[in-house]
Amino acid sequence: MPDAMFTKIFQLNKFTCQQLINNLTPHLSRSARITRVPIHLRILATLHFFGQGNYQTGGGHGYSFALSQPMMSRCVAEVSDAITNVLLHQWIKFPVSEEERLSIKRGFQMMGWGYFSNAVEIIDGTLIRIVSPPANHPIHPGPPYYCRKNFNALNVQIICDHHKRILSINARYPGSVHDSAMWTMSAVRRLLQRLYIENETEDYLIDDSGYPLEPWLIVPFVNPIEHSPEALFNTALSSVRIFGEHTIGLLKNRFRCVHGHRALHYNPLRVAKIIYSCAVLHNMCRTFNVPMPPDDDQLQNVRLPRRFNQENLHVQPNWFNMGETRKEQIVTRYFR
Repeated sequence: MPDAMFTKIFQLNKFTCQQLINNLTPHLSRSARITRVPIHLRILATLHFFGQGNYQTGGGHGYSFALSQPMMSRCVAEVSDAITNVLLHQWIKFPVSEEERLSIKRGFQMMGWGYFSNAVEIIDGTLIRIVSPPANHPIHPGPPYYCRKNFNALNVQIICDHHKRILSINARYPGSVHDSAMWTMSAVRRLLQRLYIENETEDYLIDDSGYPLEPWLIVPFVNPIEHSPEALFNTALSSVRIFGEHTIGLLKNRFRCVHGHRALHYNPLRVAKIIYSCAVLHNMCRTFNVPMPPDDDQLQNVRLPRRFNQENLHVQPNWFNMGETRKEQIVTRYFR
């Protein structure tokens, strides 16, 4: 098969796909049945489903995949489990050490964003459409998954760097959960809060007005006067934050199963593992310079942020005030 066609069908080039097969093969079952499906075919069938966004019957009967719908379902479950268990923490790692964070900060500075010299990542969120679980489900009742856009979804929080690599991803929460609530409960926030309290770092993340202002999370000013220093600050912040939107756009356009045109017909736990798997594969594509498939280079389906309302969530006023002070220091130094 020509390389361009292979990448269009499976979203990975042949080299990256072979790396994936080599990594997953020891962790996938080897059935002794005469009707067994070879491991490499299970992985390729799953990649086809991830990339094309088709329902399993379409993926199972295309490109010589002579697989039934139940077998496709088992392939997706087995391969997404293996990617999540084996590769997730290898390919998606938040920079914990000062050396790792310094490398990212240098990247921001080299791109001309010296006014955000302590920025280490961009945080953003997106909604992944799912079929509603039963309303009386004992673990995943349906109503909390109904989001503000009037469909059922998972709310996914993504942190990325300026290379559009995903450094952290959280797909555990229903669509009705606000971005700021997810952030408040996240392990990344606890880490940055601890580092700030212990005076180990002054690093911070950048995001939109859907998140609370804190010393380690810088967000835009609300409704600044046109051409004021605050408005210039917002413009500069947007030029950085757009990388988060682009990262989500690349993820969704390469792996159409999470694009949103169709709902994923799985329970929320399985959907989360599919999302994690696509995020791992996205980082592999960024590392191995896999080009976007033809005609899929438009960044679409970027979500508009929900503005954070201080009254909707209890945030320690002390952190909010410290965040205001830090943001004002940046404005005074670079934009006045």
